[in-house]
Amino acid sequence: MSELAALQRDFGAGIASLDKAAEVAPIFRGPPQAALERLAVYRGNVVGACTKALAGTYPIVAKIVGEAFFEGLAREYLRRFPSTSGDLNEFGAQLSQFVARFEHTQDLPYLPDVARMEWLAHRAYYAADEPGPGLCLAPACALLTSPWPLARIWEVHQDDYEGEFSVDLEAGPERILIYRPRFRVLVGAISTGAYRFLERCGAGAPVTAALDAALVAEPEFDLGAALAAWIEAGVIVESGEAI
Repeated sequence: MSELAALQRDFGAGIASLDKAAEVAPIFRGPPQAALERLAVYRGNVVGACTKALAGTYPIVAKIVGEAFFEGLAREYLRRFPSTSGDLNEFGAQLSQFVARFEHTQDLPYLPDVARMEWLAHRAYYAADEPGPGLCLAPACALLTSPWPLARIWEVHQDDYEGEFSVDLEAGPERILIYRPRFRVLVGAISTGAYRFLERCGAGAPVTAALDAALVAEPEFDLGAALAAWIEAGVIVESGEAI
């Protein structure tokens, strides 16, 4: 490792951890206490930027737990899962795992799946527009199954929602489609047949195999109506190759 790389590594460690800061302070010019104070300024900026990025990616999680709690949660998450990329849009991938184990969120058993949904929505927002080969799921789409009513949780937490704020957590298992028809990510519950068809298409299966899987799960599945809606919404794309 070069001297510059080692210095950058130690500088990063000193920002990420207060304990590490005391270890690396002597490598900087001036009194160690002055170095600690400068590192603290950087650390505060990093924590603030990462917390803001995490709140932007997980607005529903933040609303559920409350702003003050989320700030503390974000700090603890950052301590355990520090950012490894210069792009903060890539920060936060492990939040669902974190809240599933975090002592102070155990009374919210649906929160990990909400976090999974929001991370997939975040990825969908930044996904490329280019289609893959044949008939396939668009890059800005994702599927998720959950024992919780995620589509309803998503709906009532949108800033423009004006209906009754109620969620039946006993509504039963749900399959959702996360997609981006234009510039806004949407989430909707879909039937078992629709889920199986899209799942198989996403795995690269031929249309006939995907349809077979859908009909086994839901004999009444109407592929024609579903395809028309999905193509209109940009869920299903075709590159022009034979399907």
